[in-house]
Amino acid sequence: MNVTPMIDVVMCLIVFYLIVGHLVMEREGLARLPESMRGEEQDDYVEPIVIAIIDAESVSVDGVETAIERLESVLSGKRAQQPGVTVRLRAGREMAYELVEPVIEACRGAGVTSLELATERSP
Repeated sequence: MNVTPMIDVVMCLIVFYLIVGHLVMEREGLARLPESMRGEEQDDYVEPIVIAIIDAESVSVDGVETAIERLESVLSGKRAQQPGVTVRLRAGREMAYELVEPVIEACRGAGVTSLELATERSP
């Protein structure tokens, strides 16, 4: 029996899962999130819009990098497609509030009514 085709399929699956895992990490960002002893892990039925703050001039919206100046229009467009969707903000625990404030203001300007701050559960 020739097992070469089966090995090819397994290798393709391994490469696929490596790429998907990498894309998920890019979408969520690599920041160390603030810790919290409160709150619950959510089982989201509707996928939220995830904003990860990269630096003072750019953010990642669902894995796509965009300038902070354009964030309000991007969020307005996404909210038009999915009314009532939640926005989840990911920022590192060492990040100064002056970098987070423009993102919150852009969310307010886009009419976001539900903004979640992503945290890690502390032990």
